[in-house]
Amino acid sequence: MDEHMQRRLDKQKKLFNQLGIHLDALSIHEKAFSNKLRGYDPDEVDTFLDLVIKDYERFYATIADLMDKWQEQQIVMRDIKAGAAHETVTMPKIDPTQIEDIVLQMELNLKQLRSKLRPEQDFYIE
Repeated sequence: MDEHMQRRLDKQKKLFNQLGIHLDALSIHEKAFSNKLRGYDPDEVDTFLDLVIKDYERFYATIADLMDKWQEQQIVMRDIKAGAAHETVTMPKIDPTQIEDIVLQMELNLKQLRSKLRPEQDFYIE
């Protein structure tokens, strides 16, 4: 097994231990069952365990990704809190007369558009 894979498996084992999960992909892969006279088909068991291993690897990747995102969010939250302590956010002031002018201009534009369209009365919703 190469060094990168070993580090990945060690990291996976550490995370699983923290979460109280006892099995990891490698331990499932390396599990050997004894043969009995009327036991299960070893190929069928291996095929099933391969599916379990793939699921464990997906679970690990998802958990690791979510933990990374959580840590990033914690850093952002810390920075926001630190920034909020140093500066106050000022909201831009809105002049009510500007809003009235904008609304009037929009109404005028709407009337102009209506006059350019077909002049049928039932076409418009008032």
